[in-house]
Amino acid sequence: MDEPSNNAIPNEELHKLYGGWIKRVALLMKSRMPWADLDELMQSGAVGMLEATKRFNPGYGVEFKIFASRRIRGAMIDGLRREGALRRGETMFDADAVDTAAAVGGTSPEDPLAQLVRIDKRSRLTEALATLPPLEYRILTLHFYEEMNNREVAAILEMSEGYASRIRKRALEKLAIILTPSFKEEPV
Repeated sequence: MDEPSNNAIPNEELHKLYGGWIKRVALLMKSRMPWADLDELMQSGAVGMLEATKRFNPGYGVEFKIFASRRIRGAMIDGLRREGALRRGETMFDADAVDTAAAVGGTSPEDPLAQLVRIDKRSRLTEALATLPPLEYRILTLHFYEEMNNREVAAILEMSEGYASRIRKRALEKLAIILTPSFKEEPV
């Protein structure tokens, strides 16, 4: 672990020297993860810069900018993880919001029988989703509800894109096995 530096650089000088650089790093991360909030990334980067100034020790022979770059990127990634954890905890399907969006989109109101069938299908889907392991459910939620691609899902859950894709495929296959027989029984 790095020892704190006694040669701390004043905050104004840091801002002049590295403020634009933090913004460039944040813009680069945002280009790779478009769902990320640029202001949040820059704020996390600034926190990383402050941590770097407190922990930097020139005695190790490492240039400050190199040392700080790891701290800044790490702080941004940690911020994304925290944000992702909050998002995952708050993710719930809101049936009323979906119905309202459909009505606003120009579709006509359904007759009561069609609404009952749709509600029944939705409840079966909800029951089937509840049978999935938490990781599979989380991946489906991020992919379909949050509209994230595999790269974004993998970044949030700290896994490879291929592994995230395999888990999503496995979850969808389980849902198909559970739901297909019940939907085949219904008259059209």
